[in-house]
Amino acid sequence: MNSSDNNNRGSLSIISDAMPKLKGTPKKVAQFILNAPQETINLTITELASRAGVSDASVVRFAQSLGYSGFHALKIRLAEDMVSPMSIIHEDLMPDDDPATAVQKAMAMGFRSLEDTIGILEMSVLAETIQAIHKCRQIVLFASGNSIPIAMDLDFRLTKIGLQSRFSIDPTMQEMYASLISSEDVAIGISHTGSSKDTVHALQLAKEHGAKTVCITNHSDSPLTRYGDLCLFTAMRVSHFREERLDSSLAMLALTEALFVGICVEHSDAAMQSASKTSRATDHRKY
Repeated sequence: MNSSDNNNRGSLSIISDAMPKLKGTPKKVAQFILNAPQETINLTITELASRAGVSDASVVRFAQSLGYSGFHALKIRLAEDMVSPMSIIHEDLMPDDDPATAVQKAMAMGFRSLEDTIGILEMSVLAETIQAIHKCRQIVLFASGNSIPIAMDLDFRLTKIGLQSRFSIDPTMQEMYASLISSEDVAIGISHTGSSKDTVHALQLAKEHGAKTVCITNHSDSPLTRYGDLCLFTAMRVSHFREERLDSSLAMLALTEALFVGICVEHSDAAMQSASKTSRATDHRKY
């Protein structure tokens, strides 16, 4: 990528587009910057390297691979991107965009977040999570705020195929569930930021009581990951101004959908039989 590309496109967009092709050290640097762009602006190269778990030289090489002269040049462009007034609404929107263009850009961002999530998804971790759920006594879900609909959807689907799943929107109930959990159970904490105190505390309690813990988040260095035996990550370009966006929900839903499909395949006949039973039980609610 040459420097002229950088003059026309934001640094976050460039990094986001490159993400699916990155592996190893470059992916670590990219993921950190995408997850914490505002923080990145205020870090030295050594601090960023330490946070991302790479060397100083790796950070420099990453910046240069994007067409920048070095990390300092990348930070300058990143800072410019972060102060764009339209980024309050959506990162890619421009002041002169008409409604149709704005909608197209929003949809494109959604597709991009899905592609990026597929690009960083560790299939071995997903498979291990599916196996843990297959063998467990019950699944207990924890979530708050904008992650509640994701947890509710997963809880509904798991129950529909006959699995023992628990979720409550009340954080007090979530803590109670966590305190009664055992080593036979799987606890799943869902938080886009990974920083929800209620969700982190509930997952911590579940881990202390012996449950197999799973975290689903967009932030690999968040508090939630400290208590996850297994961690599944989404990849979404984060806005400094607007943390929760449509594409964050899409990526989360896609990830839980992948998890659900894997569970259905693992349970196969039993899942189909249970789905048939639960469908018949609720048929009277349809016209």
